[in-house]
Amino acid sequence: MRKRWAVKELTDEASILGKELNFNPIVVQLLLNREVAKGDFISFMNPQVSSLHSPLLLPDIKVAVERIKKALKKKEKIFLFGDYDVDGITSLTIFHEYIKNTGGIFSFYIPHRTKEGFGLNKNAVRTIKKEGGNVIIAFDCGTNSFDEIELARSLGIDVIVIDHHQPQDNFKGPLAFVNPKRKDCRYPFPYLSSAAVAFKVVQALKEDDCFDLLDLVALSIVCDVVSLRGENRILLKEGLKRLKNSDRFSINALCKTSGVKKHNLDIFHLGYILGPRINASGRVNTAKEALDMFLAKDAQSAETCARRLEGYNRLRREIESGVLKEADDLLSREGTQNPVSVVYKQGWHHGVLGIVASRLLDKYYRPTLVIGFDQDKGRGSARSVGNFNIVDALNQCGEYLCACGGHKKAAGIEILYKNVEGFKKKLNEVIAKTIDSKDLIPCLDIDLEIGFEAISVDLAEAIENLKPYGEGNPVPLFTTKKVFIRQSPKKVSSRLYSVWLSNGGFTYEAVFGVRGGFGEILNYGKEFEIVYCLEKNYYQNSLKLVLKDIRLA
Repeated sequence: MRKRWAVKELTDEASILGKELNFNPIVVQLLLNREVAKGDFISFMNPQVSSLHSPLLLPDIKVAVERIKKALKKKEKIFLFGDYDVDGITSLTIFHEYIKNTGGIFSFYIPHRTKEGFGLNKNAVRTIKKEGGNVIIAFDCGTNSFDEIELARSLGIDVIVIDHHQPQDNFKGPLAFVNPKRKDCRYPFPYLSSAAVAFKVVQALKEDDCFDLLDLVALSIVCDVVSLRGENRILLKEGLKRLKNSDRFSINALCKTSGVKKHNLDIFHLGYILGPRINASGRVNTAKEALDMFLAKDAQSAETCARRLEGYNRLRREIESGVLKEADDLLSREGTQNPVSVVYKQGWHHGVLGIVASRLLDKYYRPTLVIGFDQDKGRGSARSVGNFNIVDALNQCGEYLCACGGHKKAAGIEILYKNVEGFKKKLNEVIAKTIDSKDLIPCLDIDLEIGFEAISVDLAEAIENLKPYGEGNPVPLFTTKKVFIRQSPKKVSSRLYSVWLSNGGFTYEAVFGVRGGFGEILNYGKEFEIVYCLEKNYYQNSLKLVLKDIRLA
C-alpha cells in the first residue's frame, strides 16, 4: 500500500542543545520529536525507579485504602472484579499478591465476554449480593458504569473503581474512583495501565515500593498499548528486567509452552506471543483460566494451565481466520468508497472481533467496525487510523447504540440489529465530516533526513538508549536520498533479502522482507530514496539498515 512520508527536519534547537549538552544533535532531535522536554532528556534515556511518583497523588486513593483495610478488619466479603484481557488479569494478580496474606475474605469475578460483555453488569452485581458481597473492587472497568454502581449502592455494596479508561463528563462516582484520567486528578502522569494503577494502590496499602510486582505491570503496559512515555518508561524498563529473571510459575510456564527463552524476553514477545495466549481463554472460553495460571501455587499446575491457553490460542486463530474471510468478502463486495468500514453478521464470535477489525484496518486503512450479532443484539469492536478519535465519532451516533466506550484508537459498542443500518449511515456521515482524506493514506512519520556520512556505530548505540519502543515512542526512522545499489539483492533467509546500498562515499548493508515488494523496485530503478531504522550487529560491531519503505529517486 502506498504510504505518505512525513519527514521532520533537524531544527536549530536540536543543534544548539546538542552543543550545550554534548549530545549528538540527531539524538536530540529524536527526543524533541517525541516531545521530551530538555530537562527530561537524561531521565528519558536512563529511567530510574527512584523517579516514580507517589501513589498518594492519585484521586480517592486514601478513601480506597481506608475502605479496603476496614473490610479486611471486619471480615467483610470483597469481590475482585476484573476485565477479561491482559490488563484486567494482571491487575487482579497484582492485588492478589497483597490480599492473599491479609487473612481477608475475597472472591474473584471476571465477566464472560460473550454472555456478559465488558465491565460491570447488573446481573453480576445481583449475584455478588446473593453471595454476600460487601465491597466490589473493579479493575480495568467500572469508570462509566453509572447504573451498575447505583444498583450496587442500593443493595448496600460499596464499589471501588481502579481503572484508566476515559471518564465521561457526567460521571457519577463510586465510593472511591482511582483513575489518573479524572479531570480533577493531581497525579502527574495520566497514561498508566490499569495494572499500574493497581500496583500504586498496593504500594499505598503496604506502604512499600512493591517493585517485585513490576514484571506484571510491564506485561500490562505492552499488551494494553499505553503510551511509553513518562512513568510508563520507568515501569516497563524495570519490569522487563524482572521478567527476564522472574521466578513466577506463570511466566515460566508461558515461556516454556510458547517456546520463548525467558532471558530474551522483549516487547515483541510480550505483545505478540505471551499476551495473545493470556487473552485467548477470555476470547473463546472464560478468562478465569488465565487467572488460574497466574495464581498457580506450583510449576506443574501453571504448566497445565499454560498448555490449555496454548490450545485456546490455536482455536482463537481458527475462529479469527473464518470471521476475517467472511468480513473481508463483505467489504470487497461493498467497496471501500466509504470513510469507515462497517461489517456485521449473525453468529460472529465476539472474542475475535477486535483482532479482525485490526486486520481489516491494516488492509484497507479505514476506521473499521466489526459487529457480531446474536439474534437481535450485537456487540462490535472498532479500530481507528492515525490520530482519528473513534470514540468521539461513536458518541455522536449515540441514539443508535445501547452502549459505547473505549479509547481513542479502539472502542466497543452494543447495538440492536434494527438500528445497525441507520447507525452505519450516520457513522459514515460523521466521519466524512471530521476526517481528512490524507488520513486515509498510511503515513510514515520519519524522524529525519540524513546522509550516510552521518551514520555510525556511536549513533546507533546512542539511539539504543531510547528503547523500549512502542506507543508514543516509535522506532526512530530515517530517510536518505540518492542511493544506488552497490551489490545486487540476495536472499539470506526464507523471509529476508540483503542488498548493499551506497551514496557514492559510504556503503551499508540493507535488509528487507520478501513480502515488502521492495525487490521489484530495486530491480527496476537505478537511484532510490529509502526509509529505514538502524540496527547494530553486536557480534561484528557493524550496522545494517532495516528498510521500511523505498521509492524511485
